[in-house]
Amino acid sequence: MIAFIHIILFLLWGNKNVRSLFNIFTGTGLLFNIADMALRYFNTGAAPTSTLYDVMNMVCISFGITYFILYAKYKRPLIGLFISPFMVAASIVSICFPPNVSPSYPVIDSIWRYVHLPFIVLGTTFLVAAFTASLMYLIQEAQLKKKNFGFIFQRFPALDTIANINNTSLQTGFYFFTIGSALGFVWMLQNNLEEILSSAKIIFSILTWFLYAALIILKKHKPMTPKQTAQWTVIGFILILVTYVGVANFMLR
Repeated sequence: MIAFIHIILFLLWGNKNVRSLFNIFTGTGLLFNIADMALRYFNTGAAPTSTLYDVMNMVCISFGITYFILYAKYKRPLIGLFISPFMVAASIVSICFPPNVSPSYPVIDSIWRYVHLPFIVLGTTFLVAAFTASLMYLIQEAQLKKKNFGFIFQRFPALDTIANINNTSLQTGFYFFTIGSALGFVWMLQNNLEEILSSAKIIFSILTWFLYAALIILKKHKPMTPKQTAQWTVIGFILILVTYVGVANFMLR
């Protein structure tokens, strides 16, 4: 939350010291979350995917890792303006669920789940980063069309840079999401979960994968404008939200 406040202040003031403080607080929060996950594992032996508390903590860590990877590549701290709210939201959701909640499905503790979820979460956070880059692109393009060269235009990266951030996040996220989906499919095959195959979670996961697959294929074989890419990425983000609602319902049954 402190990091989020500082990135807003950087947006308003453009002060480099405030930008540095944002990175410091984000990194500190990331380390605290990693420490929490490690201590929980050593004290209880519970895997970091055992409860919604653990999963949301993993989501928060994944967002932090995603931000620093993109920042290291593009040196654009305002990526954090859109990513940090998701970190805050994941933290708030995690503390709403007691750490001792146990899933009721006997097959949920399969080893495949432990390798499936980290890839899915990391892939999802990169796809969310692509969504945030899409928002940045659409906002910046609107500023250009209106010839509004105020502080938002000055703080945001150039359109080409935003488009590159979007492409990098999209391809990386799809790569990890595909691996996670494949591992999840193996998990389901081993347990023959017919009722789960027909659940909304699986249906929307498949739809999400096909949408991003189609988007990447179209970009390679049929040139798309950055604006079109941004618009389709926003649609994919909506499917991700629906999928995560399905995951939450699945774990709370």
